[in-house]
Amino acid sequence: MKKIWFIAQKDFLYTLKDKTVLVWLFIMPLVFFAFIGSTTQNFGGSGSKATLAVWYEGDPQDTLFTQLQHRLEVEDYSLRVFSTEQPLYNEKYTFNDYKRQLWIPAGISSQVTTDEQVEIKYLIDADGMGGDFHQFKISKAIYQTLGDLLILKKLQPKDWQALDFSEVNDIPRMIDLVISEAGNQQQIPSGYKQAVPGILVMFIMMISLTSGAMALFQERKTGVLKRLSAAPISRRELILGKWLGKWLLATCQLVYGMVMGVLLFSIHWGEHWIMIFVLMMSWAAACAGFSILMGSVAKNEGQISGIPVIVSMLLAALGGCWWPIEVAPAWMQKLAMFLPTGWVMDALHQLMYFGGTIGDVLSHQVALYALALIALWFAFTKFNHEVK
Repeated sequence: MKKIWFIAQKDFLYTLKDKTVLVWLFIMPLVFFAFIGSTTQNFGGSGSKATLAVWYEGDPQDTLFTQLQHRLEVEDYSLRVFSTEQPLYNEKYTFNDYKRQLWIPAGISSQVTTDEQVEIKYLIDADGMGGDFHQFKISKAIYQTLGDLLILKKLQPKDWQALDFSEVNDIPRMIDLVISEAGNQQQIPSGYKQAVPGILVMFIMMISLTSGAMALFQERKTGVLKRLSAAPISRRELILGKWLGKWLLATCQLVYGMVMGVLLFSIHWGEHWIMIFVLMMSWAAACAGFSILMGSVAKNEGQISGIPVIVSMLLAALGGCWWPIEVAPAWMQKLAMFLPTGWVMDALHQLMYFGGTIGDVLSHQVALYALALIALWFAFTKFNHEVK
């Protein structure tokens, strides 16, 4: 056992001498946490209000303007009203700092009462379904205000020009939407809550299959492993020592990622954080085994630099590391459960966000243990001392 631990320590410290490894171990995870987390803030539908910048030069008490404000706020918009007299919000943000913008003409009430055409412009700087969703909500608020005006004309045919919408707003709704819970609510994680655990799973896999495998390949190439085979060390001790060294590397990535997630991104790992750590350790053990496999079968540096990165990215994307798999199509959610990254992410979501217990992720844990044993079996059967 002492020989195994000695080999593991030396292998771990030797790998850390590479500055590139240090960058990918300590710096790049934080970059990915921040980037992926900021770009997936609304993937889970958290329900928080979206900001909408409004440029309006008219009277803030204008009745039609306040009615449109009311309709926009009903659509869960938090309004930031700007004008030439009020060019900054909180003495910091300008109108152009916002990606959702709305221009309302100053004399909107007088234009309506004199039957003039009113032009309202908006700009949504977002592509895809997110941008379409905001266009729909803004258009809905505008058309609802127009509908309120038509109702007002019917209720007050002689005095509608006063634009008093109080009676319109007090009209009881003829259709009530009754909402009740059919079970425990599952708030799908988004933003940093999704990105930090997901990217950490990806980086544990990537650091093992690239840096860990590259260190082993270099030892094969330079003849270090061949010389070690002549030392009083058994083949079993050598393989287990190398595997344990790669496991230490992945564990270092794991501990660092979990701590930085708490300190920098306010991640709460939940009451089952010990189980989460054990789960991730089994994932790291599996990745360490496949690291030995990759380092043993690779014929050149290009294979280690390319193949593991592509595989890691593909498994991360399909397994739900980049975005919550719960928002993906049903076929993709089923596919994720056939992938090891999908097992890890599903277990993390269950324990951290969906109120799951240790019993709920027992099958995930067993599957990862089995994967670690399979990886270790490959490490023993495919271990190679030299490059042929």
